[in-house]
Amino acid sequence: MAFSLNFLFFKAQKPRRSSKRRRQLSLESLENRRVLAALPYGATEADLGEFMLGTVGVTPVFFESNGQLDTSSEDWTPAHISEVLGNIDEGLDWWVDLLATQSSVHELSFTLDTTYATTPVETKYEPIARRSNDYSLYVTEFLTSAGFTSGNIETDIRSFNQAQREKLGTDWSYTMFVIPSVNDTDGNFASGGSFSRAFAFAGGLFMVVPSTRPASTFAHETGHIFWARDEYLGGSSSFAKRGYYNTSNDNSADNPTPGFVQQPSIMASSTLLDTAYENYISPASTLAMLGWQDSDQDGIFDVLDVPHRLTGTGYLDSSDGIYHFQGNATVQTLANQNPAGLGNDITLNRIREIEYRFDDGDWQIYSTPDAYEVALVMSIPVPSGVTQI
Repeated sequence: MAFSLNFLFFKAQKPRRSSKRRRQLSLESLENRRVLAALPYGATEADLGEFMLGTVGVTPVFFESNGQLDTSSEDWTPAHISEVLGNIDEGLDWWVDLLATQSSVHELSFTLDTTYATTPVETKYEPIARRSNDYSLYVTEFLTSAGFTSGNIETDIRSFNQAQREKLGTDWSYTMFVIPSVNDTDGNFASGGSFSRAFAFAGGLFMVVPSTRPASTFAHETGHIFWARDEYLGGSSSFAKRGYYNTSNDNSADNPTPGFVQQPSIMASSTLLDTAYENYISPASTLAMLGWQDSDQDGIFDVLDVPHRLTGTGYLDSSDGIYHFQGNATVQTLANQNPAGLGNDITLNRIREIEYRFDDGDWQIYSTPDAYEVALVMSIPVPSGVTQI
């Protein structure tokens, strides 16, 4: 009796998860989860937001000035805390709802840790009364109080976000620093800084947002966290590239292509941003920067559209009719082309089921490991009369 091996391992992932390069910290301007013990496959602890899929831990930190250095002009109230947390939820839900218009097999969820929001963090500074560039003063003050004291703000926020990722059991993690601004005349930072309102550090780090900004601002800045660029005049150039696929910022307002008409986008501003937010739309180039690109139109985004690998050997023991197989099943990764990231090839795919079948019969589940790598030691009774497994 002749036997051949034919195991199927790849399954489409449903809405839920090399070389190293050092990158510089750069600013961007304005406007039920499964707990996993491991990092995304191929990621390091420094990879905190390489593409917007899977589970995301979000830590809002609300600052409260105590008057020890700057005059205290802002005070959180329970009502305003609730209002801002509601705006954060709405802004994050916007991405979940947008994904639902793009895919029926991928998942995205956000898990908030509101520890530092329901009990605001004291600071001797009054952030909204200072220039935006002074963010390092109160952010460092918070990180030090939280026990992250290397003296390097990027190192410390990465360490904090990693600790939060472990605490929340998510694939990715970032922080929102929210600045009370109810009593400020225009809700802007003091003049003379790089930014007047919200801004973000890309790649799973953090954003800084005045508390009176709308929910769409939290959505916009979250786009930056996962590598999307600004698209309004004075933002990023249309020639700039970023994201897992090294995507061009084609919807930027400065696109010189003859006949170019800028599309509504969450990464634009004013009417174009508002239209995108109200209608749950954004152009293909914007979404590709986040990892949402399906080049072969098979329903699976490219970053996760990579077959698993099976290696091993098997044989039929004719004395007892048992087929024995030993080998390994491992997820594979798409090459990471992000020019601004760390360059690690990452996937959230997992080996969810090991299946076999005889001849053209039904597939049967052998095990459900739900892991990135699986060592296989299989013993399968073979029915009489079959020729293939």
